[in-house]
Amino acid sequence: MWRNALFCCKIILKPNHYESSRTKKYREQIGRAENMAYYGPEDYYLCKLGRMVVNVGTSTEHSKDGTTREVTRYRCEDCHGCPYRAACCKAKDPEQRKELVVCREFSDYREASQKRITSEEGKTLRMNRSIQAEGAFGQLKHNRRFVRFLTGGTVKVLSELYLLAISQNILKAIAKCNTGTLDHHLFIPEDVA
Repeated sequence: MWRNALFCCKIILKPNHYESSRTKKYREQIGRAENMAYYGPEDYYLCKLGRMVVNVGTSTEHSKDGTTREVTRYRCEDCHGCPYRAACCKAKDPEQRKELVVCREFSDYREASQKRITSEEGKTLRMNRSIQAEGAFGQLKHNRRFVRFLTGGTVKVLSELYLLAISQNILKAIAKCNTGTLDHHLFIPEDVA
């Protein structure tokens, strides 16, 4: 997941939580760090009740793919008697306090990716990407009547898929030559242009 975040930050690609973060259900999850108020200079979060979730230390985590990341752990000063505890804290033990584990670098990458995909250029590129992918599958399945692969085995199926992709690109280039749009690469909607 860490390498995916680094990759998504460099290109116009939605982060893994983009769609879910726009829902009301996600915004109502008061136990998430994204939904708590953060105060940078003092480095603490405020929970729904207004109690401080303070920094208790940092550590380095190693993943299976060899990457390392520095995470900061936060703990609530006191969860005793909190009416929101059941929705905020996942711990079964009623004496255990709310804890957060936050990776600042990952959060920064996620925020940069969010800004990039919500910019005007990002919206245009995402729209074109979805149009291009759906159009290619529609052409293959409906117009060219491609229902199933004719061969078996990984190498033969990949070869057949490559031939289909090449023929699809040739047909697309011919269509662009016929319409005079060979030098246009993006569909730009009326309200953006």
